[in-house]
Amino acid sequence: MSAGASPDERGPLRAVPTFHPAAAGVRTAPVGTRERPLPLIIDSDPGLDDALAIGLACASPEVRLLAVTTVGGNADVAHCTENALRLLHAYGRDDVPVAEGAPGALLGDVVRATEVHGVSGVGDTHLPTAPTAPRPEGAVALMARLLAESPEPVAIAPIGPLTNIALLLRAHPRLAARIAHLCLMGGSIGEGNTTAAAEFNILADPEAADVVFRSGVPITMVGLDVTHQALLDRSSARALRELGTASGRIAAELADYALDRALERSGTATMAVHDAVAVAHLIVPDLVAVAPYHVAVETGHGPARGRTVCDGLPHRLRRLGLVPNADVGIVIDRGRFERLLLDAYARLP
Repeated sequence: MSAGASPDERGPLRAVPTFHPAAAGVRTAPVGTRERPLPLIIDSDPGLDDALAIGLACASPEVRLLAVTTVGGNADVAHCTENALRLLHAYGRDDVPVAEGAPGALLGDVVRATEVHGVSGVGDTHLPTAPTAPRPEGAVALMARLLAESPEPVAIAPIGPLTNIALLLRAHPRLAARIAHLCLMGGSIGEGNTTAAAEFNILADPEAADVVFRSGVPITMVGLDVTHQALLDRSSARALRELGTASGRIAAELADYALDRALERSGTATMAVHDAVAVAHLIVPDLVAVAPYHVAVETGHGPARGRTVCDGLPHRLRRLGLVPNADVGIVIDRGRFERLLLDAYARLP
């Protein structure tokens, strides 16, 4: 199409978020199977989309959910911990331990997303009271024990701010080798969603994110570039409700609340299920395409604070003496992702 074509002929115009659209590479994240489930810890700030991610993990025989640890983020950490306990109870997984972690960032101001998730973190949804309590040792100690005791390396899916993970790496550096992979939801190659520069989970604790990306632990960054392709709409919420189960009703209510907020804030009729993509990547080997990038985190206090600076241009990396330190999600099959979630919730009580 010629540059002189009329707007009608060119169709909708969109800004291109990156100068260098890196080509997809070979994934480095492990994948669980029914025959050999992947041991997994979810570190989370539940959270509407966190709740769907936890449900996906609970329902998937490809992963063996060892624990859910909590961090302040979408709501305060006390609400997040109670949400984790109640969600696991609703999903029939009271056997999964929960431990509370950091209430806020290593440094800087507290950042919350209650305008999206509600003060409770789960909108208007009432979750049944759980019979269990959080483990007294706390998130970092529980993760450290599970890593040390596991006969094989353990994957961690951090789907909230990275405070707990940074504290774990600092307090127990020798256990870094016991982490099979960090498949985290956070960051962006392009624009952020909380500021023009930064995605919420990274902005909530840039210093922690900097520790994590510098750690040398294998990382997949599931950022906004791919999670904004992982969408549910009203028909998805109806399909969840029509499952006729308590878990399906909860998921439908969470989705409807998120869809209402999306309509108010941006006029869109879809919700991005950000956090569930990080879990899905560990379950389905070819659902998410990734590209290798060197990711650095901006920890200054200007307008770019929290930005994930993603560099995948080979000649520039060579000139700067850098090598990729993360796989970064670039494409997901939306229809297949939706079917994965619906199938998972059909297996929950």
